[in-house]
Amino acid sequence: MDLNRYPPPPRSFFSELSERGSAPSLAIDIGGLVFQLNHPDEALRESLSGRYSHFLGGDESEAFQIRLLDAGRDHFVAPEVVEWGNPHPLSIGWEGQVLLVQSFGFAGWIEIGGMRGELALGRDEYEKSTWCVENYLRVCTAWRAVEEGGALLHAASLVRKGKGYLFLGASGSGKSTLAATSRSGEVISDDLTLVRRQGGAFHVAGTPFRGTYQGGRPIRDTFPVGDLFRIFKSASNRVEPCPRNHAVADLLAAAPFVVDQLTQDSRILSNLKALEAAHPLSYLHFSLDGNFWDVLDSTD
Repeated sequence: MDLNRYPPPPRSFFSELSERGSAPSLAIDIGGLVFQLNHPDEALRESLSGRYSHFLGGDESEAFQIRLLDAGRDHFVAPEVVEWGNPHPLSIGWEGQVLLVQSFGFAGWIEIGGMRGELALGRDEYEKSTWCVENYLRVCTAWRAVEEGGALLHAASLVRKGKGYLFLGASGSGKSTLAATSRSGEVISDDLTLVRRQGGAFHVAGTPFRGTYQGGRPIRDTFPVGDLFRIFKSASNRVEPCPRNHAVADLLAAAPFVVDQLTQDSRILSNLKALEAAHPLSYLHFSLDGNFWDVLDSTD
């Protein structure tokens, strides 16, 4: 995905915009990272409350403050300029330490160190407002994870025997299939997984970014990382060691919103190196029988 095809507007653009609405603020807990959405309109607040119903609340005294704005326009990227089937346009830029982001229906800025940002939402619903908010929150979460030594990874995750296991893979690699067919454990996500670094150790945190998985309960807890795997569909279940000179590159390829920003923040790479050193990456070849845990147990 090209993150720079449609450069986002400068931070000064947002200073003249009006607030989105006057409904009460809404706090959303994403893996223990709290985001407070200020100045929603009633319809948006109701929609977001439904979308994040299991993840509302949290310590608002430490919340990342987000001011919602009316963009005063229908789109930031006109839908007709993107040929159908092409990747979803998401652009990232920087003004010093302030991250700028833009897509079809929104633009915003994010100041991670200052724990604040602004999000301007377009008036047209080609890209639904709730999805615009979620995309912005995903970018915020990825960079807050970097800030504390962790990562947001394109990975399925399951909790089993009190530990969180991560299964990395690109779209089509089988993350959703693995999650749906697993005969053991509970699914945290089949798409994006937040790894937090707390007290020097890595933990998998439950978030609302569950992907397409609809079974089981939404999980809001955190769990020590068990093992990391890059997955491959196969006729049988087996585990292979990952070449050490490939491991960090595999993790980086699974780190959305930061993967092409290594020159901006050296912690991206150092965090992934630390994660891989603590939990060496392996390759898991899995079949559709859901019994891949048998081979994982045999390698413990």
